[in-house]
Amino acid sequence: MKFNCKLFNIQHIKELSFSVDLSKNQLMCIVGKNGVGKTTLIRAIKNLKSADTFTKTASPNIFKKNSRILYAIDQVEYDFQYSQKLNVIDTKAIIDKKIKESINVELPIPHGERFSHFQRLGEIDDELRTNISLQQYQSPQELIALLSAIYQSNRFNDLKEIKVKGAKYYFILQEDNFYIREDYLSSGEHFVINLYKMIQRKCKLIVIDEIDISLDASAQVNLIAQLRIFCANYEVNIIFTTHSLALMKTLDDSELYYMESSDAAISFKNVSYNYIKSELFCFTGWDKYILTEDKMLENYLTHLIAQSNTPIFFKYKIIYIGGASNVIDLMKRNDNDKIFSTSNNVICVLDGDKFEELKSHDKVFFIPFDSVEKQLFFHYKNGELSSMDFMKIPENPKELFNSIKEKRYLSELEIFSFINSKKVEEVESFKNQLISFLTL
Repeated sequence: MKFNCKLFNIQHIKELSFSVDLSKNQLMCIVGKNGVGKTTLIRAIKNLKSADTFTKTASPNIFKKNSRILYAIDQVEYDFQYSQKLNVIDTKAIIDKKIKESINVELPIPHGERFSHFQRLGEIDDELRTNISLQQYQSPQELIALLSAIYQSNRFNDLKEIKVKGAKYYFILQEDNFYIREDYLSSGEHFVINLYKMIQRKCKLIVIDEIDISLDASAQVNLIAQLRIFCANYEVNIIFTTHSLALMKTLDDSELYYMESSDAAISFKNVSYNYIKSELFCFTGWDKYILTEDKMLENYLTHLIAQSNTPIFFKYKIIYIGGASNVIDLMKRNDNDKIFSTSNNVICVLDGDKFEELKSHDKVFFIPFDSVEKQLFFHYKNGELSSMDFMKIPENPKELFNSIKEKRYLSELEIFSFINSKKVEEVESFKNQLISFLTL
């Protein structure tokens, strides 16, 4: 199941195209500068479920005569266009009930569902008291485990679940039938409970604007680890925005997306934490910067520099970005915006298999192998690692590399030394380029 949403001429956005594969049951974090359009996108997603979303949460002045939102869920399409009569974005189509039920969107203060929930809790308080006195409640072990894991506390052991008019509510039972209702817990704890309710409903797409609100750094980190488990177990997708570096640092590279604007056209790209840290938070503190593709290259370059007998004068930082095109793009941005330092203090180092494609770029260097894993695989296929015995014969470079490390035949540093010994002159020449960049 794929969800696509395209916005045209809404507020400052000329065009925005967003797509997610809901069969992956994944986390997706969207990060971008203030005002780029994150909340507008989330309103647009909610608009498919609740057609009055923009009316309730945004200024009517955000629309123009040619404003439009196109939705596509697999083969089903919905076209919302600006109605001059109503001064809203609207469609004549009837949205499939199943599609509406598959989407749940949580906006920040004051429009989020958890904030309107307070009034409902007050209205059912009498029924809540009656059911407590009759002991008509149960212990929600899964939710207790979730809250305990996030807050590293046992204070939720007496949490109880009760049903009133088909809806679930939670409270912490105390002595003599006293209780603490869920809306009297901290705002962060109350948010987690409401997020759990969304997950339990098995909404295929759960979208949360500013997920870090009311959660301390530790809770944010623990929450992400738990949400991955729930995405898999309940087969849901959770998309969220955040400004928290602590939270972003816990994300896998595949879970982090950068949203940016170019002449009012909004784009998304999958990036690493270091890319976000550099782009949004003005990462500083070193004299020289080496931008590279992945953790393997970072480790390999660190190893090479450590093998040099030349004292390193400058303080330097190697940053893996994720993908050669992202590395080049960030270097170009630095040339224009001085994100890290002046242009002469930042270079890129890529795998050798990118040479023909990117050799024309200035300040881009290439290791003397297609990649560390591919070079190791070459020697394995050439019979130079025949003494190594595997239960399953490795079929590709990454599989071989992981198998060797798992069997502890060679450490990562020993692998580096082995492939270097096969191309001594080329490695020495490349190493000299690095050292030249890092010394006076």
